[in-house]
Amino acid sequence: MTGKLLMVLICATVGAATGYLVMRAYKRNKTYMESVCAMIAELKRNISYRRDSVLDILNGFETECVQLKKNIAEYSVYAEEKGGRLEISRGFLSASDHAKVKELFGSLGVFDGKSQLDALDTFAVEFDALKRSAVEKSDKYGVLAVKLGFLFGLGVGVLFL
Repeated sequence: MTGKLLMVLICATVGAATGYLVMRAYKRNKTYMESVCAMIAELKRNISYRRDSVLDILNGFETECVQLKKNIAEYSVYAEEKGGRLEISRGFLSASDHAKVKELFGSLGVFDGKSQLDALDTFAVEFDALKRSAVEKSDKYGVLAVKLGFLFGLGVGVLFL
């Protein structure tokens, strides 16, 4: 009897852990989109008032999102070489999100101040919509994934009985 209960407990734990991993994926996407929106706001603020270069602004930008740090570093290498091809790693991003991020980084530093601000305004609207979608999915499906994973694992464990 103890072995059967242990098996139910193990199945429920594995199911909950799987649900937790799914929840982390939603949160990771949410954090990335929030960080990109913060980066765009920082770029707009500095270009409007301080007139710093895009590279200086990005190198001074602090974020906890590892993927965005990696993307900024890749852009910095591209901008310092002043040529070549822009390579932005995809990481966990969907193909459409990656294309938009690559388009954002590709547009940085190629316009004058006014045109750059207009382009950033357009990107701000697009990424704000992506952020709202990511926040909604994270809030809606994140906790649900853990609960469903636990219940699925518990159901599998009961079937083993």
